[in-house]
Amino acid sequence: MVTLRNYQLSMLNLIKNAFALGRKRVIMQLPTGAGKTALFSSISKMAIDKGSSVLVITDRAELLQQSGNTLEKFGLNVSVLSAKTKHLTSGNLYVGMVETIKRRILKPDYEKFVQAFNMIIIDECHVQSFNRIFESLTVFQYVIGATATPIRSGKMRELKQDYDEIITGVQIPELIETGFLSPVETFGVKIDLTGVRTLAGEYAPDDLEKIYSKKYTGAVENYLKHTPGKKALCFCATVKNSIELSDEFNRAGVSSKHIDANTPENERAKILADFDAGEFKVLSNVGILTKGYDCPTIEVIILYRATQSLPLFLQMCGRGSRVATGKQKFTILDFGNNVLRHGFWEEKRYWSLENEIKKDRNKKDVATIKICPQCEAMLYISVRICCFCGYDFTDKQKEEKEKQFAILSQMTPSQVNSYAHFATVEELEELRQAKGYKAGWILHKLETLKQYEDYGKLKGYKRGWAYFQWKNRGQNTK
Repeated sequence: MVTLRNYQLSMLNLIKNAFALGRKRVIMQLPTGAGKTALFSSISKMAIDKGSSVLVITDRAELLQQSGNTLEKFGLNVSVLSAKTKHLTSGNLYVGMVETIKRRILKPDYEKFVQAFNMIIIDECHVQSFNRIFESLTVFQYVIGATATPIRSGKMRELKQDYDEIITGVQIPELIETGFLSPVETFGVKIDLTGVRTLAGEYAPDDLEKIYSKKYTGAVENYLKHTPGKKALCFCATVKNSIELSDEFNRAGVSSKHIDANTPENERAKILADFDAGEFKVLSNVGILTKGYDCPTIEVIILYRATQSLPLFLQMCGRGSRVATGKQKFTILDFGNNVLRHGFWEEKRYWSLENEIKKDRNKKDVATIKICPQCEAMLYISVRICCFCGYDFTDKQKEEKEKQFAILSQMTPSQVNSYAHFATVEELEELRQAKGYKAGWILHKLETLKQYEDYGKLKGYKRGWAYFQWKNRGQNTK
């Protein structure tokens, strides 16, 4: 029998409270490695012990096996629904593949079969492939969606159409502090992604392939520099990139293998078993090991690709976060500007049932992260001394600021107007100071309510100032 941790018990109570308040469809959010499968297995056992029936739905074969194994550890008898399942039994606990259920649910008898379950648990519920299932569920069924990343964006169907509430659990920093996840350090090399197209909200694989085919030796050099001899898992954008990277590691004397969706099942199982046993050091893959794969002894995650997907970024990094005997930390080597785009893996995050507003993933709202020019460690912008190599940013920052002020102070009036049209509020304030303009000058350059709000925050003004100034901006320009 598996014993739940304190934070899992807290999440369990929050779910019970939500159900008691009539919220029958909830999302259970816990970070990768926090034990979502164990928690929903415990919930399944509680429901079955009370005479209810449970259907667990997943979108990957690896997750199907993982969920089934965990449920069995709770003493439950699991029936499997997959393409190979020809006949339904009278079991009270099923684990099924979403694609199988989506095809068969079109038949009235099968739809009634699904509707007969008291509780539906959806693993990785942020994935859109589950949308069709909700059309056949009844208002009487309880639904728990489990995910580390309850986020959708753009024109995707919003989670609020199918769920009443997100129940957020413990955050990654607390899991690290309490020893349930491994501490992390992050190093990065800035990659020029100019010209890389975006297709369906993600970088075009063909464009990424060209970039990473040119730069693949950098990954080996940085692995040998920062994490020599450590067990590493690499994520690549294309099969060609992954094979090239694996070959380059082998040429450098670091044992490496590659797997992708076309790797035969038996061969894949052998490679994973050998990697787990430490028979070779580096495993490179394409879209196979982002979820449903646990190898706690991994000490290095190599992001040899760029992604605009926050869930994918967190899932890839999370593969190195498990704790293991003798493992002090894990290291992220980022070759895709992913940390600059999404923030550190270990940051606190806040989730919503509403879709994320699409934005340029190459630009963060605030520049909060920088790369140490000496050791390539990724640090918060406020850090003055690099904790890895001791590099002193203060002299460099002072020098750069003086150079910038000199450039701004020499601008002509026409250059000032052109610069001000595209500048941020912080840049406008720097320009004002460099030119010696009065404080009121900047108010003539602000146009949107957002700009007024940003300026108010910059100056420490009270709430309400921004709206008042923006509403009366016509008077300010007279």
